[in-house]
Amino acid sequence: MSFTGSLVLSGIGGLVFKYGGQQSEKEKDIPTGFRDLTLGFLEAKGKIIRERSEAVTVNFWRELVQTGAYQYPLRGISELFSSGVYFFSSAKCFGFYLVLYLTIALLYFLTILPMYLACFAFLGPLGLAVAYVQFLLQSNMLTMMVMRTTQLNNPLFDECLERNGKEAFVKAALQKPTLPVRFYVPFNTYYFWFNYLPWRIAIYTISFFSIVALLSISFIPIAGPIMFNALISPFIARIYFSRFLRLKKLDNKQRNDEFYLNFGTYVSFGFVAGQLEVLPFVSGFTYSSNMVGSGLFAIKTLDSESLIPVNLESRLENARTFS
Repeated sequence: MSFTGSLVLSGIGGLVFKYGGQQSEKEKDIPTGFRDLTLGFLEAKGKIIRERSEAVTVNFWRELVQTGAYQYPLRGISELFSSGVYFFSSAKCFGFYLVLYLTIALLYFLTILPMYLACFAFLGPLGLAVAYVQFLLQSNMLTMMVMRTTQLNNPLFDECLERNGKEAFVKAALQKPTLPVRFYVPFNTYYFWFNYLPWRIAIYTISFFSIVALLSISFIPIAGPIMFNALISPFIARIYFSRFLRLKKLDNKQRNDEFYLNFGTYVSFGFVAGQLEVLPFVSGFTYSSNMVGSGLFAIKTLDSESLIPVNLESRLENARTFS
């Protein structure tokens, strides 16, 4: 019951996170010809996969270490407790976390914990200890799956930037009337039914089985929840970085490009952030501090960005030069 409820809530939150706060715009240049709907479609998807694979391969190790992204979840902790400006937003997040954690833990206690106790009873007191530690860790893991998709900590990102001299950026982004664009494919096209929909079904099917596999790993006593957070580290960072990218008004395609181009940075930040969210109750605070850490990293990015926009191909070329 606790697993099912957490997955349902995470799914709902994920849909709101993915589709909310954006303006829809019809996809440009939708294929119409026979070749474009068959071989052309496969060639286009193949090109995207190659470009993203190249981006990850070229940049990964440099981004993993040289950007120093792994430091920022830790810096977020000191920043969170260094000023009272974060108090009300972080207290609200912790209060929601506490209610959610106790609810999920109660359901887990009534449904899954008895099975663990039965399995480890032969180990005596040690088995009971393992079962109860797993109960605490996995309940917290499920809670954080839901918490990350709520976006309750978005105000902390804005407060961090405003406190550290980027108030103009935040105000300009919030006052700008246009929302980030999310492109869509209309239903009344052959492309939607013959290409787009089957492709999305395939992607979602693969994603579903990946989640099932990851959740299966989380059932490994004690180590499972830790491994789960490590394996989803780039996606943890993607959630924490999304506020920054949306304030920059990047559309969904540009955000995807950023994810693959800076995959090492996402792994670096997300791994440390995820491990800080392993322990129960402590996670209620690190949920806030990790968002503050993403704000500090965004400040570094804003300070180092060039005034001249750079496209994906030229950034790949630069990466080859410096790698």
